[in-house]
Amino acid sequence: MTTRQEFAKTDSLVREALRAALRHVWLRFPEVVRERTQEQSVMAKVEGALQPRIDAALGEGFRVDSEYNRWHDRDREGLEILRTKYLEGWGDGGQDLQVRPDLIVHDGTGDLSRNLLVVEAKQGTVRACDRASDYRKLDGFLTLFQYRQAAFLEFDGRGGPPRLQWLTAAASPPDPSRQAAETVQL
Repeated sequence: MTTRQEFAKTDSLVREALRAALRHVWLRFPEVVRERTQEQSVMAKVEGALQPRIDAALGEGFRVDSEYNRWHDRDREGLEILRTKYLEGWGDGGQDLQVRPDLIVHDGTGDLSRNLLVVEAKQGTVRACDRASDYRKLDGFLTLFQYRQAAFLEFDGRGGPPRLQWLTAAASPPDPSRQAAETVQL
């Protein structure tokens, strides 16, 4: 199998693991997803459900983290330094934008080739401007931190099925005026 085929297989496994984790949370914790519970609480449940699925699909070399804002860099001498994640020039007026993605799948070492997935989530009635902002942020993660794929997750907070919009660096950004394209089957 070529590296390209291996990446495609890994990406597919990660996508299915996320779908399975979302199904688990929506079915196991219906009160969390239907009572307009705080978005961070829902994503913490997703994180807990996703980790064992990633372990089963890819082995134990990857971590699922929520609200994670660190990245590893090297200084001039090659020593590792820990930094806060910023998307340089991606904020309003070209300002640097400090970011904490809602959920990531990575190996935690700073090896950009092992940044598998970044997720941004929105609950409730999602406006086009909110989607556009998160799509821009996800594009920054795909571009600057070289995540292999990104997902925008939207859910109504009333128990309706979650919806996903997948993004990759190679594809054009989706239309923010439209709901996320994929409804996760429960």
